Amino acid sequence: MSSPRQSEDIPVPEEEQIQTGVVPESPVKEGKPVIMDLPEIPSTNLSFDFSTFIDPESAAKVEKVQKRQSNVLKLVEENEKLKAELKAMTDRLEAAERRKKELKSLEERSS
Repeated sequence: MSSPRQSEDIPVPEEEQIQTGVVPESPVKEGKPVIMDLPEIPSTNLSFDFSTFIDPESAAKVEKVQKRQSNVLKLVEENEKLKAELKAMTDRLEAAERRKKELKSLEERSS
């Protein structure tokens, strides 16, 4: 069995690093970090449209799916609103029935 390779002697390929667990040393030497020039990040709008990579036929399918998704979300929203209205009506009806029952029992007592 051979001893693990020292990262400062021989560069270790990334595939072998994964297999052996040998990781090269940090670029910080003698307490001084190595400063690298990084590319500038554009400050413009970074929104990205994947339809530029998709063929037009697929883009049309994606658009249809998005339209369906939007319609389904609208229907779900409307359904929730109708459920809330139904619950409110049911609560009012039950309250009216209880009140009617109370009035009927009061009327019977007074007779």
